[in-house]
Amino acid sequence: MFNEGPAPGRDEDDLPRVPDWEEGVRLANEKEVLGFFVSGHPLDKYAEKLKNLTGVITTAEALERKPPERRWGQPTDPADELLVAGTIVGLRVQKSKRDQKQYAQAVLEDATGRIDLICFSRDYEKLQEQLKIEAPVLVRGVLMGDEDAAPKISVSMIQALDDVQVKLPAGVRIRVNLDSATEEMFAELKSAADAAPGPGKVMLHLEKKGEWAVILEPPGMNVAADRSWVARVEEIAGKGSVQAVG
Repeated sequence: MFNEGPAPGRDEDDLPRVPDWEEGVRLANEKEVLGFFVSGHPLDKYAEKLKNLTGVITTAEALERKPPERRWGQPTDPADELLVAGTIVGLRVQKSKRDQKQYAQAVLEDATGRIDLICFSRDYEKLQEQLKIEAPVLVRGVLMGDEDAAPKISVSMIQALDDVQVKLPAGVRIRVNLDSATEEMFAELKSAADAAPGPGKVMLHLEKKGEWAVILEPPGMNVAADRSWVARVEEIAGKGSVQAVG
């Protein structure tokens, strides 16, 4: 029976035809088998959202920063906090030798690297469920560490990226210099607005240099003015021509 040839119409090297894995399954299997991602990263699908979240940095950027000076007995200065997005791996829950209270340590990974996390007992009780989130998260915390060791983040907040809401401006003002404006430019601006409907009211600041200026609100023109949209409009009307309002 070992000498039987391939079935008629089928090459002996053909593999069974099966549907492709979904992205999440494929990445999870890559991580499980190889220990790292090959074809992408779980954060990839959040790239546009992260671009529109103010202050979010990568793990690589966090590692390059210097931890703030410790102020024992004083509350954390909000200015010292940072935001980093990634996936939590290697969660370990332990008990403090001093008071037997639980605390946790883990690692936050993104496409640029990884940084250690620590969740002290004062925050662990409120964050223990969020620490178990397997999907990408947004972590808020403060860098801590000694000069001779890589810094880690003392975690104060964890939120699934799926639940993070991007706050778009309530309106945008587009400055247009009529000395260089063309009908084609206005047509492109209208096309850009039509392609991104949203909550933001559009105002056109039309000016004739040294003579007059007027602000118009085109009826029915409302947009989702995220950073990609702003970049597109500034390619049309000029760098710095878009101003967020509200």
